[in-house]
Amino acid sequence: MKICFFKIPILDIVKISNSSNYNIYMFKMPFLSIRSKNNCINVNFLLLQRIWAKIKPKIIGFRKSYANYKYKRSLRLKYYKGKIRILLVAVPRPSMWIFDYIYKALEKNGKFEIFIVIPPDPAYEYTMMCKYAKEVYDELSSKGYNPIMGYDFTTKKNIDLRKTINPDIIFYSDFHKMHFHKDFYITNFLDKVTVLNDYGFSVMQEEKTVNFELNNTVDMYFRPTTIHMKMAAELMENKGRNTVLINGSPKLDAIFDKNHIFKDVWKTQPKIKKRIIWAPHYSDGHPKDMYQYNAFYELYDFMFELALKFKDEIQIAFRPHPVLESRLVLKWGKEKQQAYYDKWEKLENGQYYPGDFLDLFVSSDAMIMDSCSFMGEYTVVNKPLFHTVGSTTRIKLNDFGNEIYKFCYKTKQNLKQDIEKFIKEVVLEGKDVYKTPREEFIQRYYISKDGKNASENIVEKIVNYIEKGGL
Repeated sequence: MKICFFKIPILDIVKISNSSNYNIYMFKMPFLSIRSKNNCINVNFLLLQRIWAKIKPKIIGFRKSYANYKYKRSLRLKYYKGKIRILLVAVPRPSMWIFDYIYKALEKNGKFEIFIVIPPDPAYEYTMMCKYAKEVYDELSSKGYNPIMGYDFTTKKNIDLRKTINPDIIFYSDFHKMHFHKDFYITNFLDKVTVLNDYGFSVMQEEKTVNFELNNTVDMYFRPTTIHMKMAAELMENKGRNTVLINGSPKLDAIFDKNHIFKDVWKTQPKIKKRIIWAPHYSDGHPKDMYQYNAFYELYDFMFELALKFKDEIQIAFRPHPVLESRLVLKWGKEKQQAYYDKWEKLENGQYYPGDFLDLFVSSDAMIMDSCSFMGEYTVVNKPLFHTVGSTTRIKLNDFGNEIYKFCYKTKQNLKQDIEKFIKEVVLEGKDVYKTPREEFIQRYYISKDGKNASENIVEKIVNYIEKGGL
């Protein structure tokens, strides 16, 4: 039997076998952790650290409730008499933008003044941070938006959001604190209304993603399915009290929009061929209690060989996770990484495509992947998906991911042989046995019964929150 303090085991009671006269009480308590980094030694008192981790959310919750009390009333009056300033915080990494249809729905409402900011990402070294920020800026500018750089490259300082924009509502799409400078993090805006919709479609370990401080602190946390709502109630510190069901994902709304015109982004071929996306993840060297998708390192030559072997029948778009590039630079060096990406681009029936994945998805015939979010997102186009499992892969799906995995083709015996079999039988011969079950799954979990898309539901929930002063 254990005795715990703030769920921290501090005392073990050990019964001595064959004796009823006494027990042994073993007092144990985590004391110190000492870590060295950059010639600096950090000493943490673990018991105090864990106690603080338990009480900190409650303190933040109290501060937010106190700061928000009068603010919500004034926000309602402002909505009726003028316009609400809403800030969309872009994820400062390429291809993570989810706000196209949310922006449209906010514009259609007519009561919002919309701003977009690209914050700095301290999780990356300075050169990569700048590169990613500029790529996101160019991506959003090409869509016709007017994004604001959160980091001034001339003065090398962050902008002051309160002075430059002073938003009434802040809309996040990332939740991991390591990706935020404190100037843009939620604890700096406890007096504001804050909302969150994950940039990815969660299919992996929910316990690793749903219970971050930001997730628990926002006023509304939008969730895509009833399964995600259930997982939040079970795993979040606040028992999911701030979660709101929207049915689907705003980044997928274009697929269900009959008026949306997708671009054909595939390389022109001399004849019609089957189009296959290869989407490898970057997660190599993850802690053993986490998922790991690193089959790329077993497949990077083989996939190129397959493209050559079936060059008259298929074309392959190499669509890696954006972070794979920086990981390969560290492992291989910039020259080898660039040469490999260029190799795909120069191949007659191949290409490297880092752009908008929806254009790629809609005009494809199949996907070979181990990229996390794509499992949930590619399912929507109802086309066959093969999940690569390498020798050191750790799958670790959540409840929703396990449901989707039933409709995935996957590694059974030999990774390379199974991929080739998938291309021959499913892609070329059309023997897709999961097509009907996938369609039923899409209707059940991705499409709202009220006819509204996910973005329209989100904006409606925000308006209701303003008018009622709460959920």
